[in-house]
Amino acid sequence: MNFKVIKFPGEDTSYIAPTWEEMNQLAFEIAQKIIKAKLKFDRIVTLAKGGWPMTRSMVDFLSVDKVASIGVKFYSGINQKLPQPQVYQDLPESIRGENILLFDDVADSGGSLKFVWKHLNRHRPKSITTATLLYKPWSVFKPDYYGVATSAWIIFPYEAVDATNVLGKKWQQQGIKASEIKKRFKTLGINQDWIEFYI
Repeated sequence: MNFKVIKFPGEDTSYIAPTWEEMNQLAFEIAQKIIKAKLKFDRIVTLAKGGWPMTRSMVDFLSVDKVASIGVKFYSGINQKLPQPQVYQDLPESIRGENILLFDDVADSGGSLKFVWKHLNRHRPKSITTATLLYKPWSVFKPDYYGVATSAWIIFPYEAVDATNVLGKKWQQQGIKASEIKKRFKTLGINQDWIEFYI
């Protein structure tokens, strides 16, 4: 799958803004690869919060009954990195002896996936297979399965408000006018009502 890459004048950064339909298609394509490899899982473990939305599709496509969510934090405040990552939401039950699919929306730095993979191994599952919808080439952790590799800034359909806040501040600091910022968000496919309400 090829996403439309958007680049604004005077910026080195490129952006992609996958739609819900495109994300679902990526989940389906990954599921196809997994099924063709004849892998079966007892449970999907998904990373909070990025993995939540598309985990439902993965559950459907792979016919997996059990799901667990795990949350990890690397920061205690703004730019205050913790000495060690902390699990703030752990597994609700044992995964010992299970075949696990560890799933997230993107392997960006790869730090979260790497940490959670090690954490899950301490719980002695039978196997852990990893999958993400998107993968950044600089990630320190390469998933077993992924949909698309990209170096672009990804704006997911389920984090549009967060994206408008982060990018809005970034562009304001660059001296870009509010009207131009709104125009950029429209180009990125963010709902016009959301833009008007949150900016």
